[in-house]
Amino acid sequence: MKKIFVCSPYRGDVEKNTKRAAQVARILCECGYMPVVPHLYVPNFLREEDQHERIRGIELGIELMKECDKIWLLGPEITSGMEYELEAAKELKIPVVMYDEELRQIKAKTLPIDDRVDDRIREILKGLKLD
Repeated sequence: MKKIFVCSPYRGDVEKNTKRAAQVARILCECGYMPVVPHLYVPNFLREEDQHERIRGIELGIELMKECDKIWLLGPEITSGMEYELEAAKELKIPVVMYDEELRQIKAKTLPIDDRVDDRIREILKGLKLD
């Protein structure tokens, strides 16, 4: 079974972001994939508001990412934690598929003309293996 790492916001509107991540995990599961969504369970034992524990949680997530076949990036917003995960994805050369808020794919080929993505995000995405 292929494992898909979900890279999506957690900070900010935690309730909304958690609900969206869970929705995507369910979609992945229904499609026959193993969803890997660390921010759905790590905050149950590490505190997001404690910077040391937050960083530890992100590091744990990257360890899980190492075992994944692909990353689903739920954008177009990219938080600092997500940016850190994407840097790891570059090093690990894990393919990334990006989606907008409505789970419509943002394609690598049309990224330069896609208004859903700003220049900051384009810069973050450079060097990623985008599907």
